[in-house]
Amino acid sequence: MSTGSGSYGAVANPSQGVPDWFAKRKKIPTNLIVARWVPVALVGLPVLTLLAIVIYPTIWMFYHAFQDTNMMRLFQSNWSFVGFENFITVLSSSRFSDSIWHLTLYLTFGTGLEVVLAVILALTLFELVQKPLLRTLILIAVVLPMMLPPSIVGVLWKFMLTPSNGAVNHALLSMGLISSPVEWFNAGVSLWSIIIADVWNWTALPLLIIYSGRVSLPPAVYEAAKVDGAGGWIVMRRITLPMLKEVIAIAFIVRFMDAFKFVDLVYVMTSGGPAQTSELPAYIAFQRGIREFAIGEAAAYAIIIFACSAVIITLFLKYLKKVLKAQAIA
Repeated sequence: MSTGSGSYGAVANPSQGVPDWFAKRKKIPTNLIVARWVPVALVGLPVLTLLAIVIYPTIWMFYHAFQDTNMMRLFQSNWSFVGFENFITVLSSSRFSDSIWHLTLYLTFGTGLEVVLAVILALTLFELVQKPLLRTLILIAVVLPMMLPPSIVGVLWKFMLTPSNGAVNHALLSMGLISSPVEWFNAGVSLWSIIIADVWNWTALPLLIIYSGRVSLPPAVYEAAKVDGAGGWIVMRRITLPMLKEVIAIAFIVRFMDAFKFVDLVYVMTSGGPAQTSELPAYIAFQRGIREFAIGEAAAYAIIIFACSAVIITLFLKYLKKVLKAQAIA
């Protein structure tokens, strides 16, 4: 065996059989990328933040839902255990039952309308607008309302829906659709004014979700349908909408979950009135806890709202999974 140091296979240490290029290699330090405290900090800080702003307040809320806590007793630490009394008070309240009916109307005609409009706008934008620059500009224009804070949207629509000189009544009168101004903030109508503002504000969110889903659909399926001579309506009904079913369901669930914590527009536009005709459960919880200082009852409201939303969403997901499984088998 050659022992020359110039050859590639030369051995620097015959007893170990290690080539000299391997023996002279530059060793990589174990802490070259990051120090040991960096991954601990990156994981630990979010966990501590989660404990501080989510987990601890949730445990605190569950605890005080079973106490007769109000603001004075909270500062004096002299609350007492009352069992399910707060829950019974909430469930037996006509104010709560009325708010559930208002929430049902909002979910049906607010969230439902947002998803329907989002499907129509997303598919129209993708199918009919061919120029990428124009499509991008339209998307930006549609998304702009979602960028505004809900409080600003509430103030804007409160002025636009003013009965005397609001822009909406003026436009409807000019087009001859109404003969006299609509009192948008009267009992029985105020909830619909909130729904109109919310649809304008948040239709862009399901629109972006559904549009992204349409962009990701495989072009080969549409090329095969075109070769088979399928028309646009058949392609839409038999290919596009069935393939987007899961995406549309996700968009609906996202807006559905938001509906259960809907407070901003109610507070700014109507304050739940007149005569509590536009109150939603989350707004009542806000009123009882922040404005009226009934901490225990507000916590009970929050737990009931959370339980109802969790049950409804779980049932909806199970139904969706069952439908998709049946379609796959078929």
